[in-house]
Amino acid sequence: MNVGKATLTPSCAREAPLRALHSPSGTMAPTLAALLGFGLSLCWETWAQQEELPKPSLRAEPSSVVPQGQPVILWCKGSPGAGVHRLRKTGSNSFVEAFPAGQEAWFIIYNIAASSAGSYQCLYQSLSGWSEPSEPLELTVTGLFPPPSLSAWPSSKVAPGQAVTLQCHSQLSHDRSALYKVGEQVTQAPAQPHARASQANFSIPAVNSTHGGTYRCYSFWSLSPHEWSFPSDALELRVTASAPASSALTATILLGLSALLILLFLLLLLCCRRHRARIGEFLGPGAAGRGPEPRGRLTLTLPTGNGSRGAEAEKTPKSSDPAATPMEEPLYAAVEDGSRTPAGPEDTAAPPGEDPRQVTYAQLKLKAEPQDPPGSGPGPPCLYAALR
Repeated sequence: MNVGKATLTPSCAREAPLRALHSPSGTMAPTLAALLGFGLSLCWETWAQQEELPKPSLRAEPSSVVPQGQPVILWCKGSPGAGVHRLRKTGSNSFVEAFPAGQEAWFIIYNIAASSAGSYQCLYQSLSGWSEPSEPLELTVTGLFPPPSLSAWPSSKVAPGQAVTLQCHSQLSHDRSALYKVGEQVTQAPAQPHARASQANFSIPAVNSTHGGTYRCYSFWSLSPHEWSFPSDALELRVTASAPASSALTATILLGLSALLILLFLLLLLCCRRHRARIGEFLGPGAAGRGPEPRGRLTLTLPTGNGSRGAEAEKTPKSSDPAATPMEEPLYAAVEDGSRTPAGPEDTAAPPGEDPRQVTYAQLKLKAEPQDPPGSGPGPPCLYAALR
């Protein structure tokens, strides 16, 4: 039986001669040949299962996002006992070989450029052949375009559960944008062009404590997905502790009271202005410039016998002088009796040497007695009686 180029393991090599020795005679040769072929097939399957090689892993150090002109090391880790390792770039037929240092082989790019950006895979060789290639590693070069700007709306300080949008604004008409947090890619999003620029929005519907940290964004064209701009300035997103409900309620109440006090003050000011306007209408034009009207004095002219000049009595405001108290009731009685007569300018003045406010009841009575010339009759009896 032809088994190809496969080499039998030691256990299988010993097993076949042992089976041949137990054959009793040559008549059993076809049976022995069938058993030998079955045993060899079992050994082949066991050897193939033991020699199936796992995929290697490929990583970049310090990062897979490298600034232009900086070095980067690609580490390829295969299974124990692996020999030569190969590194190749997707879309290229060329490759680089390296031998492992321990269990890993490394490939260094001293001065990375836009031509070095792309997708890389590695594989290794063992006694059973070559392994499957590793998962692709996306090597990105930054610093090829001006940096965008990153901002948070409505604010970079957000309470848990609230929504926030990170806006990456590019000065060029890039159609893609990438958002990074502490060196780890978060997501990519399409950018909307406007006015020879573009902007990409990264929305977080409900913020929690894991969203806090430092963010940067990059912009690029989708036709060159591994050639990015300079990074934006760092944006610190802070997740604040939620305020207690009582504090929020207190702030709302204080705000409402403040608005109510302002409204009441405005209403009071309006009422005062309307009240002053009504007072001005009642007093007439020019009342605002005048002071309060002076209280006039009532002058009582008592005619004498010859009718030329009568005695004068004056109503004055109440005073603390006891001498002025007894004359208040007769004066008011005379006024109530209709005996007040208009006086001219010369009548309102007090006689020289006398103060009308210091006239006593006796002096008023003496002045009120008629001083008739001979042959004339007495004065008006009604006024005289009223004064008594």
